[in-house]
Amino acid sequence: MQYSAGFTKEKWSENDIAIVIELILQGKSKKDILEEVTEQNSFQLRSPVSIKNRFNMVYNRAAALDDEMKQHFLGANDYDRKALTLHSFLQVYRLPLEFYLDVLVYKYEQQEALYRNDFHYFFEDKANVSEKVNGWRPETIKRLINTLLMFYLEAKMIEKVDQSKYTIKPIHLSQNLKTYAEKNVPLLYSFSVLEKVNES
Repeated sequence: MQYSAGFTKEKWSENDIAIVIELILQGKSKKDILEEVTEQNSFQLRSPVSIKNRFNMVYNRAAALDDEMKQHFLGANDYDRKALTLHSFLQVYRLPLEFYLDVLVYKYEQQEALYRNDFHYFFEDKANVSEKVNGWRPETIKRLINTLLMFYLEAKMIEKVDQSKYTIKPIHLSQNLKTYAEKNVPLLYSFSVLEKVNES
């Protein structure tokens, strides 16, 4: 998975993902699903172009969940849906995943708070190892940081303390989802304990 700045345009999209998952589980093709959400304006956007752009992002994230997780998403409680929505985002984009593993999990294990500067340090580190990241403009980095913040706040994995400080908290998963994730989806399970992922 390449480093990509594509997630600056990402929205939380929890309800949009639910709409797409339902249609995927009905066996519809990507093309048919796009036609249906465009005709019915299911995402409640202004133009077919913006629907198509949103759809491609939402579809990729919905498709990143296995069938069991898709089924669970539709009947899930608020915490489980937040965890699954976040999981879909981390499955599709490498930088948010690495931020979770390198910064959030690490700081939680050290019992440290998260600071606004930690986002900047993270991108500085990535710029040292990736020419692509090194070439991004400051405003691009700023937008990426805002998107990361929004996702982790929405997922309730971080909570704002003041202008620059956040506490990091595990996401409370239902026993059902937790048991499934522990056996089959190490990353999702790790949200509930904030420990390094064992992918074996």
